[in-house]
Amino acid sequence: MPEPTTVGIGAIVAYISKDGLNKMLGPTAEYLGDGLKDLVEKRTKNIGTIFQKAEKKLGSKLNDNGKVPPKVLKTIIDEGSYCEDELSAEYFGGVLASSRTSIGRDDRGARISQILNSLSTYQIRTHYLVYFAMQNIFKNSGFHFNMEDRPKMQIFIPFDTYIKSMNFSDEELEQITPIVSHSFFGLHNESLIEGFSYGNEEDMKKTFKDANSSGILCSPSAFGAELYLWAHGLSDKTYDYIFQISESENQQIENLTIDNIKQTK
Repeated sequence: MPEPTTVGIGAIVAYISKDGLNKMLGPTAEYLGDGLKDLVEKRTKNIGTIFQKAEKKLGSKLNDNGKVPPKVLKTIIDEGSYCEDELSAEYFGGVLASSRTSIGRDDRGARISQILNSLSTYQIRTHYLVYFAMQNIFKNSGFHFNMEDRPKMQIFIPFDTYIKSMNFSDEELEQITPIVSHSFFGLHNESLIEGFSYGNEEDMKKTFKDANSSGILCSPSAFGAELYLWAHGLSDKTYDYIFQISESENQQIENLTIDNIKQTK
């Protein structure tokens, strides 16, 4: 294991300018000198990637008055510094961007970061696929993310589509059933989806008569929608804003597809 490297703001500005860093964090930037000094180089690089993604999500908002609460910064450094997965870094970057506000006590991002840290890369990618599909399938439906409409937003994900979108290796495909169970039970346990089932074509037809393959049935939750917005740096928006997220705001994820994902109700 490499020895800890003494680093500070200088290590972060390799990924984002010092001016951008100060604008993003406000007075909280003062915490970085000590907060990073004991991190190994790899963890510092991971944090730099998160800051870089947060800066991109903030865009022109970086010039507005605001700060990131110290509690949020500490949690992102503690939890995000071990994050090597690209999509996971996007999520942490979104939380960091979302946490930059003019409301000094708004430290919701600390809790969201802890939730993210509890999720595996499989669960995060599955979460993104589910809500990206819902964003696109229901954007012109007139639905709202309320208790009345959420049950109507159940979707069917064919296993072929899920496997392609998850970008599984051959070794992972040998464990496909445990990974699917882990991903969906985990999201359900964290209230990031409201319900799900999976099985062969015959099993799926019992609930969704148009199912023409094995697959997964899944329904959204309010908290799942909230996390999706935080991942985009949009925590100030209502859940319904999911249907207004532009193509340019979405993450570009290798092999992710919503082909053949359908509404079931």
